Order: sequence, then C-alpha cells, then structure tokens
Amino acid sequence: MREFPPITEPELLERLAFDDEEFLAFIHNLAAAWGRREYRPELFERALAYPWARPGVSYLLHDSDFELLRDLDPAKRESIAKDFTQDRHPILSIGGNGAPEWLTTKFAHFPDQEDRSALVLTGDLHGLDIGPAAELTPLGYMPANLFASPGTAVRAAVIWATAPQVTQLTWSEVSCSLGRLDEARFVVDETDLQVDEVFAYINRFGTFCVDGAPVALAAIPATGRTAKALTQEELLDVVARLLIGADARAEDLVRATFDDRADVKAREAEKVWPSTQQLQVRWSSFPAAECR
Repeated sequence: MREFPPITEPELLERLAFDDEEFLAFIHNLAAAWGRREYRPELFERALAYPWARPGVSYLLHDSDFELLRDLDPAKRESIAKDFTQDRHPILSIGGNGAPEWLTTKFAHFPDQEDRSALVLTGDLHGLDIGPAAELTPLGYMPANLFASPGTAVRAAVIWATAPQVTQLTWSEVSCSLGRLDEARFVVDETDLQVDEVFAYINRFGTFCVDGAPVALAAIPATGRTAKALTQEELLDVVARLLIGADARAEDLVRATFDDRADVKAREAEKVWPSTQQLQVRWSSFPAAECR
C-alpha cells in the first residue's frame, strides 16, 4: 500500500480527526464567521464556471505558467514523469484543483520553486463518477465529490504533489476527509501508465442526490455514465427551490450565500444534507488521530 503523505501541522491534524459532532460544530461556526459580503453579478458567473478552465490534457505547472506535456519531445516528457513521480504524492483532482489558475493561487506563497511546480496528469478514473457535494461553498457553487459508478470512466487528473503542497491542499479542502482509494484504477492519457492507489479528498457531507440517486456534474465528461448529469446552474436551481422557495433560482441562492452564509448553512443542514450518498468503495482514511 502507498504510504500516506506526511502531515504534521497540529491544527490541521485536529481538524482531520474531528468526529461528526465536532465537524458539524466547526462548519457552523465557520459559516457564522463569514458575515455579510458584497455580492456582484460576476460572482454568479464565477460560480457557474466551476470547475473552471482546465487544459483537458496533462501539463507541467511552473509558478503561474504551464506547458502541455504533449508539446514536449518524448525524452523530456519521460524525464519529467520520472522526476515528478518518484518522491511526490499522487493527489486525485476531480474539480477546481485541476485548474492551473487555482493551483497557482494555492501554491504561490511557497518560497521554494519545487513547491510552486507540479505535474498534473490527466486520464480516466474507472468505476467512479463525479457529482456535486451536498453543500455550497462560500463562493456559492457545489464542489465536486466522488461516488461509486460501476462501468463509468470519468475524466480526472492526478497532481504529483510535494509534502508542503499536500498540506496546503488539505487545508483548503475544509469539508473533506483525506483518504487513499485502495482499489482505484486511473489510466493516464496517451501512455501505458496506470495508477492503482491515489489519495483523494472525500466530502464529509457526501454526494447530493436528486430523487434518491446521486447526480453527476455535466461539466466533467465521462463514458459509460449512468447517473443523470446536471449543469451547475441546474443544480443550484434545484437547491434554491429547496432552501428558499418554489420560485427561487440559482442566482437567488448564490446571492443568499453572500448575504448570510450562516443562515444558508442552517437551511442546508435541514434540507440538503439528508439527501446524500456517502462513497461506497474501499478507501482508507488518513490516520490523523495517530499522527497527533
């Protein structure tokens, strides 16, 4: 089995070790701390654009720039793959973390060049699909989450990350547990490389369900998909009707998230969180309690 990345920051380990009661209290307190924020129409467009612009093919990130692996000569591609996969940790990206702009934002503060660069390999993740987590982020969109889907191959990416990068990514995935997918099959594009054990962030609220079944994010392609796929706006329309009223639409919900996040989170707890499905595949949770 692939060893877990080293995480040593006490506050982060404490958060990862929360039981359900502690986690829910933490989430509600965090929501209350946001307060009222200014809403602008472009924020709605930003929410609808999730998971944002991604190359769709493997790339090498350098600070705020990136280059596509397919544009490099074969010898250089092989050298890069060997260097980046030797001592780094494969972190599955199913949403915004696959966007160069988002990774740049998360890694920009690191003093070492090594920690501001990353190899991002795209490919197909088998036996799983990607749907919306059963929560709204502070920006008003529903983030990606995994759910079991036999026969499906969904587009995803693996970020080969340094230990500091893993710690940073884990800090940013506030509602997630870090785990290892012990029976994953991730097939990298245009190579014979297959990664059988990857680390992933699994949302603790589960995947949102409509009419009793998980739905997929239409923005993320897949083959063999059996789940109904909805756009971000269609998802937010559904949740707006649940939380605000029958005539509410997606933008009303995003606006409400900026006006009073604590109130929206309380309504989520009543109307959204019960309509979820937890990940039904074999995976191992990061042993946070043992590392404290």
